Amino acid sequence: MIYTLGLYEKAMPNALDFREKLELTARCGFDRLEISVDESDEKLARLDYSDKQTEAIARASRASGVPISTMCLSGHRKYPFGSH
Repeated sequence: MIYTLGLYEKAMPNALDFREKLELTARCGFDRLEISVDESDEKLARLDYSDKQTEAIARASRASGVPISTMCLSGHRKYPFGSH
């Protein structure tokens, strides 16, 4: 089994954009970035990102060489499954 070490997005300053978070993840030697969709409006909005927004994140991921292969979903605490 191959293990990778990811950096959780919330371990970095929230003021950083995705490109900056990906670059910092690479500089610190992590294999991947784990994004968060928590209960905040800002993070919940990610569920409704447009194709243009998600493609911009994908481009930044490819440019940095750091994949976004995991997501921590805790937004369901505010909106339980099946409630919306």
